[in-house]
Amino acid sequence: MSSSATADIKILGIPLNYIIAAFLAVSPVTSYADQMFYVWRRKSSEGFALDTCALLIAVSTLRIFYWLGRPLELPIFLQAASMLVVQLIYLKMALMYMPAVWRRSKSMEDVFIPFKRPMYFWQWKSDWKFYLCIAIFMAVVGILQLFLRSFDTWFAIIARVAVAFEAVLPLPQLILNYTRHSLSGFRFTLLFAWVSGDFVKTIFYYIDGQEYYYKIGGTCQTVLNFGILAQYIYYWRKKVLDERKAKEMIVEVDDLKSVSDGSSVYSGSEPDEEAALLPADTVVTASLARSTSVIVKPLAPEQIV
Repeated sequence: MSSSATADIKILGIPLNYIIAAFLAVSPVTSYADQMFYVWRRKSSEGFALDTCALLIAVSTLRIFYWLGRPLELPIFLQAASMLVVQLIYLKMALMYMPAVWRRSKSMEDVFIPFKRPMYFWQWKSDWKFYLCIAIFMAVVGILQLFLRSFDTWFAIIARVAVAFEAVLPLPQLILNYTRHSLSGFRFTLLFAWVSGDFVKTIFYYIDGQEYYYKIGGTCQTVLNFGILAQYIYYWRKKVLDERKAKEMIVEVDDLKSVSDGSSVYSGSEPDEEAALLPADTVVTASLARSTSVIVKPLAPEQIV
């Protein structure tokens, strides 16, 4: 739907294109606010794939440069700009609260995808390397656009690369969840925003008749999102079953303990606290009495031979 078409539609007197622009501008904040608060509260960023940050920063940067060269829809620019700011803030928080166990390791590869990369790309221990990588990427794209801004092919390449990065956004999180056999640290609110937002966006691509690469990218992203949703359901059910089995085992252990404690009272294998205060011969005699079920009185001194 074009801006001119949406401008003719008003809701409560506000043009629809303004409402769409405002929604897209704040959607990154509303999507990641709970995840960021969760990391800050736990003081740990374990469970979230930082490769997702890298992909979102790259996608947002490419879309901003595309808009600067070929201004189209304002909502797309506002969403890209807000997403870039949110991801830079989240990256700072994630690196600040990186678990110490990975800080002490040779690299932070366990936080991301469990295999080594050339020069440990995006798996560094030093924070400044992440920011330097982002600055170099932005500088390279800016320089290329400075010389190629008059060619439509350049902007076609930017659009397709951005869609390709966006299509695999959920993949690092999907692999990380499978490696850890858990989604702990990854908020369901963020997952819901991914699934619902990308599903609606993909439907819009087909209805609006967008280019084929938009449709393919949106479909891949939606499928991967549903894959993470399936992981969430599977690991949640597994956790519930494990907790139920653990409770049953605790009950069985308690039952066995109570039975063994009851038998020890009659066997006399474990003397009570009062028996510990009695003389030794009295304790022995009492133990014999319990074992034979016969009441035996302690012998008087004159009766002892």
